[in-house]
Formats: sequence, C-alpha cells, structure tokens
Amino acid sequence: MPAFRRIESTPVQTSRKPMPKLPSALPALALLAGFLLAACASSPPPKPAAVAPARTGDLRDFSGHWEKNYQLSDDFNTRFSLYAADIRRLIARLNQGDIEALPTLRGRGWSADAINGLARFAEELTRMPLLDIAQNDMLIEIERENDFTLRCAYDNLQFVRSNNAFGADLCGWTGERLQFQMLLGGGLNIAHQFSLSADGSMLNVTTTLSTDDVAVPLVVSNFYQRYEPPAEDYNCLLTLTRNTVCNQRGAPR
Repeated sequence: MPAFRRIESTPVQTSRKPMPKLPSALPALALLAGFLLAACASSPPPKPAAVAPARTGDLRDFSGHWEKNYQLSDDFNTRFSLYAADIRRLIARLNQGDIEALPTLRGRGWSADAINGLARFAEELTRMPLLDIAQNDMLIEIERENDFTLRCAYDNLQFVRSNNAFGADLCGWTGERLQFQMLLGGGLNIAHQFSLSADGSMLNVTTTLSTDDVAVPLVVSNFYQRYEPPAEDYNCLLTLTRNTVCNQRGAPR
C-alpha cells in the first residue's frame, strides 16, 4: 500500500486591494511544467475543435471582487488526509475482490510519488485568496491572485473549445454553472467549476484534478464572499489569524 506524505502548507498573507494585471503564476506553472515535460513528445496531434450549440437562457452575474472564506473552504491538509483515506479504502475493496469499486477508478496508478505530486499541484492551484471577475454577455475574465487569469469568450455559445501545443481547453456554461476544463499531456485534467449561491452573495469554486498516473481524482472546494476593495490611500492585509488590518498609506504600522 502506498505511503502518503502530509502536505504542509502555510497561511497566506495578502494585500486586500485590486489585483495587478500581471499576477505571478510561477509556483503553479513550475509544477505544471513538471507534469508536461515527459508527455509533450508523445502526445498525439490535437483534434479539430467541435462545433458548440447555441447558448440559451440568462447568465448568472459573477462579476465583482471576491475574498476567500476560510471557515467554509476546505482546509487542504484535512482534505488531502480524507483523499488518502479514500484511496486506502478503495485499495482494500479491490484486494477483497469487490468489482463494484472498479467504476470509481479514472486512472490506473497507485504511485505514492504521483499522488503526492498531484496534491502539491492541487494546493498551488487552489490557494488563491482573492478573485476579481469581469463579465458581460460575450465573455468572462477571472483574475486570480498569484495565478494566471482564466478567460472564456463564449459569445452566444454554450461552450468554447480550443487546442494548443499542450492539449485542449474547454470553457462555457452548464446551466447556471461556469466550467473551465484543461486536458493536458500525460492525461492531466484540470477542471474548475464556478457557481453562485441563490442570493449571489457567495461563490463556490470546485477544482478537480486527475491524471492517468493516479487512480482517483482529487477534489477541492473553496468559498468566496463579496468585498469592496479599500481606497487607494489605504493598505489592508489579511493576517495569519484571518483578521484584516488596515492602515493609511505611508503611516507607521
């Protein structure tokens, strides 16, 4: 049975102000590069993009500034411990000859190194404390602090599919939910689902990662609440205790 390592994380300190247009994405991109290096040479050529059906119905309005609600969101270490326990239970069922466990398998691997690598990547992808979303009838842009911007130009279509050197991207709408999916080399699949509460005050982002090297996908759920950025002459920090401390720009702390 594989041995899983606890993924250690540290609380995030961040400035509560509108995000810069070019947020840093180096940690997540560096981990992503590690997944792709071995797969690029052997990946088959991309297939032509499918024609999407026309979009129907009104869109939910995701636009605004959002900050992470840590009390409602998954604690990553706790989530990973539950994930590892699920894998151990699944291995036990298979060892006992329970064929009903087979449909739950999406990958073919039990490698502890691959599972821990997927977990580290998932932690980087889901740690964003702030989101800044701009939306209209034709497109949506989601700026994520410390990560690259998600953009979907859906126009009047239900979804949009595109191909690139690393794989294929798909984004669009499933009812009132916004979906982003990246199918990359080596069987790495990254999916983000955005959904609003009935009153529009809370945003849920559910991220699912799977790969051919890991038999069970890893799912992390985070919640965000609306907030108004402070005036430009104030600096605000989300401290280690999750309390917000503000001071006037240039004044001693």
